[in-house]
Amino acid sequence: MVSKDIHSSHVVRQFALYPIDIERPEKGRRVEALECGSCQKPLKFKVLSVAATKSRRWAWLVLGLAGVAAALGFGVAIFEVGGQVAEEGASNPVGPLALGFIAGFLSGAVGLSYWRYEDGVRGPGSPLMSFGRHALLWPPS
Repeated sequence: MVSKDIHSSHVVRQFALYPIDIERPEKGRRVEALECGSCQKPLKFKVLSVAATKSRRWAWLVLGLAGVAAALGFGVAIFEVGGQVAEEGASNPVGPLALGFIAGFLSGAVGLSYWRYEDGVRGPGSPLMSFGRHALLWPPS
């Protein structure tokens, strides 16, 4: 929902919360058709079972930890190789190691952040985490 102060150009955005009654499926996933309480648009959410949500959380955790381990490994290699004097005309090995470090760091950050926020619900918005205009969040456990 958006509200605007008539005395300034400041726009305030706040979430409109509507309780819904949905149960998780026993296995796999289920598509739930809902209607937004604000705009009355039909929305489709994919709701995963508890087991499928746990397996996704494990997959994100493994990706995150593998990325952190790769970043640490490439970082150590950069420090070992970076102090050596390169021969005349030899290629510098720090460049590919730096790219490996950056890739490991990014995959670790993405994997661990998605692991933290994985709730087993996919809705309109981005394909991975359903960030967008409409989102469905489970109550905290």
